[in-house]
Amino acid sequence: MHSTQLIDHPDLQLLMKKFKKKFPKIDLRVNMVYLGWWGYQGMGLDVDAVKVILEKCLKENKYFKVWRMNWKGDIGDMPMDWWEGKIVYYNYKE
Repeated sequence: MHSTQLIDHPDLQLLMKKFKKKFPKIDLRVNMVYLGWWGYQGMGLDVDAVKVILEKCLKENKYFKVWRMNWKGDIGDMPMDWWEGKIVYYNYKE
C-alpha cells in the first residue's frame, strides 16, 4: 500500500493517535512512510501488518524504526521497487 494511504487510513488513525501520545519524541510519520510504498521504495506493508506493529508498540511500551532499506536485486534491473527493510523495536525512555 502507498505510504500516504497508510498514514490516512481510517483503521490506523486511533492507533497512530495513541502512539503519538505515548511516544511524543518519536517521528511516527517518517517510519510510516518506510512501511508503505513511496515512489519505487518502501516495504509495501498493508494495513493489517501495520496494525500488528503499532499494537505491539503500544502493548510492550516500545517504538519502532525501519532499518536497512536496501535494494534486493541487481541495481541495474528495473523496475527498482523491491526493497527490503528491517523493523527494529526499542524500549522507550522519557
